[in-house]
Amino acid sequence: MSVSPFHYIPLSEQAGTRIPEANILCLGNFDGVHLAHRTLLHEAKRMQQKILPYAKCGVFCFDPPSSDFLFPHPPRHLCSGKEKAGRFRSEGMDFALFADFSKLCELEPEAFVKEILIKQCHCVGIVCGFNYRFGKGGRGTPQMMQALFDGPLFVQSEITLDAKTVSSSEIRRLIAEGRMEDANRLLTIPYSFTSPVLHGKTLGRKLGAPTINQHMPRGMQIPRLGVYLTECEIDGVRYTGVSNIVKRPTVECTEEIVCETFVLDFSGDLYGKSIKTSFLHFLRPEQRFEGQDELQQQIASDIREAQKYRR
Repeated sequence: MSVSPFHYIPLSEQAGTRIPEANILCLGNFDGVHLAHRTLLHEAKRMQQKILPYAKCGVFCFDPPSSDFLFPHPPRHLCSGKEKAGRFRSEGMDFALFADFSKLCELEPEAFVKEILIKQCHCVGIVCGFNYRFGKGGRGTPQMMQALFDGPLFVQSEITLDAKTVSSSEIRRLIAEGRMEDANRLLTIPYSFTSPVLHGKTLGRKLGAPTINQHMPRGMQIPRLGVYLTECEIDGVRYTGVSNIVKRPTVECTEEIVCETFVLDFSGDLYGKSIKTSFLHFLRPEQRFEGQDELQQQIASDIREAQKYRR
């Protein structure tokens, strides 16, 4: 392959600017870098400490995820590639390899292990989940990996919490239902998105509760429509917010998802600034109001409820 099928991202000072010469690789999609994913990262560090102290720890995953190519209606994402890298760094990984699925999807399982993992990625140890699949048609299994790979291999069994499997699909379901506390327990951090503040219709300002308007990033999992207690990070400072996830018609006669947030204890111009909005608790579903007075009363009630919840 003349063009590299992956992008190397150093995450620590020890990683250097090129792929290290000996590496323990965590394999998977890592959408959300949730509780089970972090268990894999911890196992890689344990393998390094106990068996391969000379090796660096890295993550090999596809960006965009392989599911974007495999399904006509792919599942929505729980985080961006940039956010994945940040979460890998927080767990002590030295580097990440973001691979191009379209360049590797036709490789037979043996070629993927021998040519990509061992030869190009200098892999000397592997950590993966019990349901990891690789190679053309997803025919490769952890058992096949053991036969093809001559180094230490750790296969993580199913991780459960409250008798349910910890998985990205389960987290998506919880978010779609507005069950943010349950989703956040599996993620280990609040579900969030980052996008710029856009100009809105200034209705909130007229009602005495000015809001910031953000579009959900393309492909991200959309929370249940309704009002949430949120947290907004502005210039490194966290503020309590009350956010409304709503559908808005567009000039193309389609609908887009908008997040309208009233930020408590903040005043200032945020247009064009990228804000991180984290979802903490579902307050109420969407509802229609007879007039502006009724809407204004409900907004005040939502703010009081958010303040009470945060105490």
